[in-house]
Amino acid sequence: MNRWQNLWAHLASAVFHPMLIPSFAVIILFSIPSYILFSFTPEARRIITLIVFVNTCIAPLLLIILFKKTGLVQSIRLTERKDRILPILSSVALYLFTYYIFRQANVPSLLSFFILGGAILVLTGFIITFYWKISLHMMSIGGFTGFLIITSLVLRYEMPLLIIGSIIISGLLGSARIRLNAHTPAQVYSGFITGISLMMLLFLHLTP
Repeated sequence: MNRWQNLWAHLASAVFHPMLIPSFAVIILFSIPSYILFSFTPEARRIITLIVFVNTCIAPLLLIILFKKTGLVQSIRLTERKDRILPILSSVALYLFTYYIFRQANVPSLLSFFILGGAILVLTGFIITFYWKISLHMMSIGGFTGFLIITSLVLRYEMPLLIIGSIIISGLLGSARIRLNAHTPAQVYSGFITGISLMMLLFLHLTP
């Protein structure tokens, strides 16, 4: 039984890893019938999604592997707080670079600010890491949930199932992180609250 419980916990942690959440958000955003969807050709949407995926998932992952190869981090899982410093700073730089590209390309604010929000969340996680091991998984899924809520308000598009689904997934992910002894309940709860709060505060001025 413990083996299967650990298996689903590892699976949940992998599928909803912070590096994948931004790509999920962009895919959902481009699935909503709104001015954002119709502002881009299918090719442009694919390019934007690819940029987000590369800069928030592939590039950070390659950097972590490089840091491991050079001995700058002990494990690619970043279980130790000190191992998170370089990867987090690198991710912040990549998020800001992506935000700069999108602003230069006049990408709608809802999308570019989401990337900026990601940078703020990662940077906040970096600062907290010096004092406490907050759950970055929960900060990420919290930010994702906040983004869905704000997107619903800004685009005036009802998506209760997506929002409820995100909250349920957040609960499952939090349980998985606790199950794997990666975090305490306090680190899980504070991560989610920090993520959803910061993301919604950033977008507050965009709501009608």
